[in-house]
Amino acid sequence: MKFGTAFKRGSNFLKLIAATRKFSKINSEVQDSKVQRYFIELLGISRGLPSKNGQFLTMDLDSQGLRKLLNNYLKPLPFDEVSELIDIAYGKPWGKVFKILDKSCKTASLGQVHFGKLEDGTDVAVKIQYPEIAMAVKAKMSFMGWLPKIGPMAKWGFEMGGYHDAFWHNFSEELDYRVEAAHQERYRRKVCKLKRIVIPEVLSDLTQPNVLAQKKEEGFSLDKAETMMPEQKKTMGQLLIQHYFYMLFRQGYVHSDPQPSNFAFRQYKKNYFVLIINDFGSVLEVSSEFRLTLLRIILALRERENLSPLSCLTALGFDPIKLKDLRLMLPALMSVLFEPFLTEAPFNVNNWRINERFDQIVGDMKWWFRSSAPPQIIFLMRIFYGLITMLSRLDASLSWKLTMDNILSDIYPEARALILPEVDKEFQTPAFDSIARFLKVSVVKANGSKINLTMPGRCVDDIEGEMEESIKRSIHKQNINLIAIQDKVRKSGFLPQTLFELQDEDHTIKVWLE
Repeated sequence: MKFGTAFKRGSNFLKLIAATRKFSKINSEVQDSKVQRYFIELLGISRGLPSKNGQFLTMDLDSQGLRKLLNNYLKPLPFDEVSELIDIAYGKPWGKVFKILDKSCKTASLGQVHFGKLEDGTDVAVKIQYPEIAMAVKAKMSFMGWLPKIGPMAKWGFEMGGYHDAFWHNFSEELDYRVEAAHQERYRRKVCKLKRIVIPEVLSDLTQPNVLAQKKEEGFSLDKAETMMPEQKKTMGQLLIQHYFYMLFRQGYVHSDPQPSNFAFRQYKKNYFVLIINDFGSVLEVSSEFRLTLLRIILALRERENLSPLSCLTALGFDPIKLKDLRLMLPALMSVLFEPFLTEAPFNVNNWRINERFDQIVGDMKWWFRSSAPPQIIFLMRIFYGLITMLSRLDASLSWKLTMDNILSDIYPEARALILPEVDKEFQTPAFDSIARFLKVSVVKANGSKINLTMPGRCVDDIEGEMEESIKRSIHKQNINLIAIQDKVRKSGFLPQTLFELQDEDHTIKVWLE
């Protein structure tokens, strides 16, 4: 690596550290916005690990401006440098390998993609790794030990060494395109039984440690998909969840770099699409026991089984000692966490409000829950965060439960038969069957007419919004604090209980969880 290049990268990374410190001391939204933009700019010009993190930070819909900013700062290598890298990789001029290779390209964190043709007319996509990026990533991973432990990471005792090892294992695989090519070909074999999923074919004889060649698959991006008709967006969203459920729960081998740029769609008819998946540098291998435990949790929540949440989380690698202080709230937390899998009706992730609801149940203790998780689970979180982000942008209401039943019901018995670790008596938690199933309202009006309402238990999060105006007026007259009641219910873990009773000249009202 040239001294000037090394100095520039080192300088950028030192700025990144300074920005991280500054980022942790934000006191206003205006300052937050300025520092965030600066942070993203630094992530963009520091190729490799920082820009990978930048892509992750800007996945969601609200980050569109920052996403464009990051892409603008991912400057491509000039084509003469790219052609020289290809010449060296193949030991001959690139023109003897490719008939055409476009000078324009798509940039990424570890390399850039050029499109072209082989002599036989085959359309290809060729990814070229940035020179010496492997050395730069190794240096920055080592430098991570010097980064300040800020905010929740310091306060709640995250195992930084474990996260370092997990990230390094992941990135070390991404740095060798032969490993990526092997992942891609293995993925093609495993997903082949799932219809309408396209994995581009790797051209193995043209793939080197720093060059990956594959057949080009034409498709359009998520940006265009967002503009299409609701039924079309629903169809594309269905392809996404089918793919993830099949590969995670059945194959235990799932694409774990869910950048929208890695996914495309191709349309054949009005509502007939295929999903194209690119970039297999990061693939998560999930053990049979882990994926069956996930299914066991979902089924236990659905069926309100007498099963300890702590036992389930321990089987996934969570630290039971750290979860001791959260044990009363674990059924409610897990009910929120897995809600899309439990709902009979089509579920829209835009209505999930998972972060808000976690805050309402445990407040800052959510970080204690997160720090109790094994470091490797961050890649599973990244998968679901990416899926949720894409479904949110498509604004698609889909039945996760029905999709799972259609493609996974034959392995449910194996999941139900799974033996989970026993939990010490001092760590005992309320079981999944302890959560109230329904919010019930009984109203008897002065004229003798009766109204009985039964709603899903989660409606307690918005009691006031579920009631008619006359009832709300009666509640306010008697100074009943619904916010305090909701807070009490959350802290109790949504156990069955009477929320309030009142009587006035117009109504006799009882509201309870059952």
